Formats: sequence, structure tokens, C-alpha cells
Amino acid sequence: MLTENEIKRLKQAIIATVASPVIGSIEDYAWEAIFHYVKDISLTDPALGRSKLLYDAVNIVTQTGWSLKSLQLNNLKVGNTFFFVIQRADIISKADQLGFPGLTELSPPQELGAAIIQHWNEKLITNQSLQGVKNSYESILLKTIKGNEYIYCEYPLYPLDPTTFNWAWTVNKKTSKSGAGLQGSVGDKVELVWYKNQKQLFKARIIPPEAVRINIERTRLNPEIYVKTILVALQAQNS
Repeated sequence: MLTENEIKRLKQAIIATVASPVIGSIEDYAWEAIFHYVKDISLTDPALGRSKLLYDAVNIVTQTGWSLKSLQLNNLKVGNTFFFVIQRADIISKADQLGFPGLTELSPPQELGAAIIQHWNEKLITNQSLQGVKNSYESILLKTIKGNEYIYCEYPLYPLDPTTFNWAWTVNKKTSKSGAGLQGSVGDKVELVWYKNQKQLFKARIIPPEAVRINIERTRLNPEIYVKTILVALQAQNS
């Protein structure tokens, strides 16, 4: 998790970001930039290109990598479960490559689930090697629609064990037929959901008690003041 100094930097960065009249909310690259600032890691200009690798931030000294996500939720209470996309998993077209020849959407759920986990594990292990990561984490910034309440959650990120999952198709409540989502459960808890139409894999996470909660006064700068301030700062930085 974050140190006390990093928590302070996170709050300051959130306040500064939402103060910008040209930014609607903290998401995507804005969250990546904030996280790099919090961890004091150098950040490249997105105009130079952005990679599709798993880890959005890597500390090459400590060999620590973070996969970053930002989500808007209605409920930020401890213990709340939320789902988010972790991968586009087209396991049918990659069936042979994954070691599941002849796999179709009509294959047994357990076989489909095994292919889904194989697909995810290969991405995780490959990117750990490519990005030099030994300490692997998933760091998520949760926020409310009003943009004045935030929660930082951090989870260890490691390969999944396919033998612990039980897979079953969701059931349409109206038609009582199998739905579009294939759920992977561990015990009685749904941990993964794969949607065959979009080929997207969702993961479930629970807001832990140790999550960092940050509340701010949402104040927006006047555009005139913002532009003048930025131009002065640029001039000072380049002089």
C-alpha cells in the first residue's frame, strides 16, 4: 500500500487534477500520470506512443509493476464488490495457440474457463518478463460521480489457479436460458465473468478495510486563471 508521504502526494495530485477546467474526471492517462507522481516514477509523454503492456507503471529499481485502473462507483463502502475489465479474451480464435484445439462457445464451461485462465496467465507471465517485474500489483482508484470522494485499493497480481474455479453460464431471468456471461466462481463467490459477445473478461474485487480513503473539496479553477498559471509555469520550467 501507500506510505504516508505517498498518501499526501495522492491527495494533492487529485486536488490539482480536478481543479483543471479542461479535465472532467480522473481516468485513463490522468490516473496514470497521478500514480507516477505519487510513486516518483518518470513518466513519458503519451504523444510519443503508449504501450499495450499490462503494467502501466514500473519501478525498475525495485522491479515493481502496477496495473492501473480507475472506476466510478455508487457505493464506496468497505466490503463492496465491484467488477472491471482486465482483458479482451478471444479464446475461440486463439484456441489452438492456448492448447485447446476444437474449442467453441458450446464447449463445456470448465474447458472454456480453463482456456480463459490460460489466456490471462500467459499475458501476465509474458508481461512480467518483458517489463522486468517481480513484484506485481493491481492499483485501482475508485471515485464517486461527484468527484469529491476517492478510494485507493491495491491488490497483489499473480497467475490464477484453474483448478480452484467452477464455471457456469449465467441464466437469463426472463427466458431461463443460458446468458452471454460465463462466470468463474471460487467457492460461492464469483471471481471472473467472460462475455462471449464482446470477448471481455471481468474480474471481481472487494474494497478492503485497509483501502486509502480521500475526501476533497472539489474546486475548479477559472479557465483564464488556469491558462495564465500554466503558461507562467511552462516559462519558468523552460527558462
